[in-house]
Amino acid sequence: MTIHRFDGRAVPQVIVSGPGCRSGLVAELDRLGARRVAIVCGSSLKAKTPFVDELAAALGPRVVAVFDRVEPNTPVASVGRAVESLTPLRPDAVVAIGGGGVHDMAKAIAIMIPSGRNIVDFVSRFEPPSTFHSVDIDVEPLPVLTVPSTLSAAEVVGGGAVTDIDRGEKLIFVHPKLTPVAVFLDAEVVATTPRDILAASGMNAVHHCLEAYYSKGAQPITDAFALAALRSLLGTLPHFAPSQPARTLATYQAAIDAASMSGLTYANSWLGIGHSVCHSLGGRYGLSHGRANAVMVLHSLRFNFAAARSRLAEAARCIGLSGDSDDDVAARELVARVEALADTLGTPKSLSAIGLPKGQFAQIARDVLADPQTYWNPRPANADDIVTWLESAW
Repeated sequence: MTIHRFDGRAVPQVIVSGPGCRSGLVAELDRLGARRVAIVCGSSLKAKTPFVDELAAALGPRVVAVFDRVEPNTPVASVGRAVESLTPLRPDAVVAIGGGGVHDMAKAIAIMIPSGRNIVDFVSRFEPPSTFHSVDIDVEPLPVLTVPSTLSAAEVVGGGAVTDIDRGEKLIFVHPKLTPVAVFLDAEVVATTPRDILAASGMNAVHHCLEAYYSKGAQPITDAFALAALRSLLGTLPHFAPSQPARTLATYQAAIDAASMSGLTYANSWLGIGHSVCHSLGGRYGLSHGRANAVMVLHSLRFNFAAARSRLAEAARCIGLSGDSDDDVAARELVARVEALADTLGTPKSLSAIGLPKGQFAQIARDVLADPQTYWNPRPANADDIVTWLESAW
């Protein structure tokens, strides 16, 4: 029998959920004994919402810096500049408020300041056909506390992604020590994010559930997270369709709860080749991670269908989507439901629709074959397989 190892350090110590729950940040920082806090946030969120100023006022002189210069796809050089400006201020905790890039930046800062090393020193890699290179962390990172504004799930994960702009390469760093110590899932924050961003990041959350469920690293505990999140996302995300302008606070709360649960899967199970493609699309071509995942979740299902058929069928039955005993029929019902969700939300379904120029497929295939997520994919792939697949996705 297979031996599974679930690392509890890859789950945040505290997850608080509910509208207005961000008010508990101050008490949590008090519990940690944090006296010098750096706040990392998006410039738009800082300018257009009261949340950052509200937190800064509550913390008073404990705030040593508010860093809002987070760039899309989190360039390595940008992280370096942030660390250079923050290190002399000696923060002892980092609070991240915003989307996935904000949380990735916060976690990179949290390990770079105490280690004195570059984030690229903590990157995991895949060496085809079957060698996975992980990196240990031998220092204690600064504690990170998170408040998400999108459905990316980056707020609960012990790691993130940064981009080497010169090489056009997205780099993945993951370690349980980087798991945020406290997460605040606040519908009031999520409700300020534009609908189209939430729709695309919601499809990313669906992608998490599916890839984690049929990943080679899947295990019973991560399965439970994936199935519960998938069931909720498929029921909740249709409310974010363009034809549904009125959304209640309860809907936003259900969406962020489910999306965050999707993230609790892959710190232990990892994901698959669909996310590897999205890393290339962001790192090399500067495309939105959420929109890239909205496209690739559909094409991941098609690419992996034969290898993952039984798992997809099992998922369809577990969430009540299919009662058919035939795996092929049940699995296809799940794929059809995901495609219908994309149609309902109006999210893009092809690589051309998100601005990828044609003729990039060989380069993307090289990127994918170096990405650590590819190691965990249920279907082995070579460059020719990937190019053919991407041509069909374009």
